[in-house]
Amino acid sequence: MRYCAIEYALPSKVVTNTEIIQEVISRSTRYLTQKALDLLALRLDELFNKSITEVRYHRAKNERAIQFGLEAGRKALEAANMSPNDVDLLIYVGVGRGCIEPATANVFQKLLKLDKATCFDILDACASWLRAIHVAHSFIKTGMYKRIMILNCEFNFREYVDFEFKSLKDIEFNFPIFTIGEAATATIVDDSEEDDEYYATFRTWGDQHNLCKIPLPHFKEFSDGELRNDIPSLTFFSYGEKLFRFVFSRLCRHYRGDAILNSFKHEIVFSHAASDAMSQKVIQSCNLGEEKGYHTHKRFGNTVSASVPLAMGCAMKEGRLKDSTNALIGFGSAGVSTAWCKFKFLS
Repeated sequence: MRYCAIEYALPSKVVTNTEIIQEVISRSTRYLTQKALDLLALRLDELFNKSITEVRYHRAKNERAIQFGLEAGRKALEAANMSPNDVDLLIYVGVGRGCIEPATANVFQKLLKLDKATCFDILDACASWLRAIHVAHSFIKTGMYKRIMILNCEFNFREYVDFEFKSLKDIEFNFPIFTIGEAATATIVDDSEEDDEYYATFRTWGDQHNLCKIPLPHFKEFSDGELRNDIPSLTFFSYGEKLFRFVFSRLCRHYRGDAILNSFKHEIVFSHAASDAMSQKVIQSCNLGEEKGYHTHKRFGNTVSASVPLAMGCAMKEGRLKDSTNALIGFGSAGVSTAWCKFKFLS
């Protein structure tokens, strides 16, 4: 499979840790004492430093999520030297969306004028893009579809954030959203006569579903138990430290136990940008070569399912990712799922 284009679009507002902390403190004043507020500010700053979070991009007041998805899609078509009619399948993979039904892909199919393409969504939290790559690879190899666009529009911050801390204990499940950055990406792939040496492996531990979630109003009808009772609907929560510890151990075990991955001579490593510190720790533990890691959290924050294609797009522009580069992707995602993917990057 060949990567014809990997493009991205970012909103214009740069948001610092200081701005986030100031808003949290301002919105939590009616619940906490001054001493507690000071401790909260200190703890947030410590966690930002620990995860190597510095800035993230969010929408300005005059910006809408959909415009960035369209920008990324159009840039990808141009970079691939394709017309909209050249694409025969569109897969939308963003957690960011405006409705549960119908598939968000339909909106972008219409607005990008992909008139000859059928479309659907794939949703698996931050792993959605990598799941779609796996599906696209299978479709292309069987000849079912020739040219596939994978698009996400991850604009999920203010829609699901809770700035109000009612207790210092809230930081246990309420910190990770403050690392969220916003971005849209569009990837176009098609077949290649050259072997891309593609291999992917996924594992899932569904018993950890309660560590990270954006619940709908009726989520209790579909839950077998949560870690706390007072969970407001449509508000993101994540027990970040518990999730990271679990993912770290399973992701490393997943890699070490796979002979195909171990024998692959990778030249660059991409990972989900939930935390650069976490990515570096996995690379060190699995002896992947620290110099081969490509990290984006410090620059963009956690961009959800856009994290790996955003990193790949940046690496291409910087000359780190070139035709025939041996690439490795390691991934942990809410659910919980871990994934590894190795391939020769063909462009």
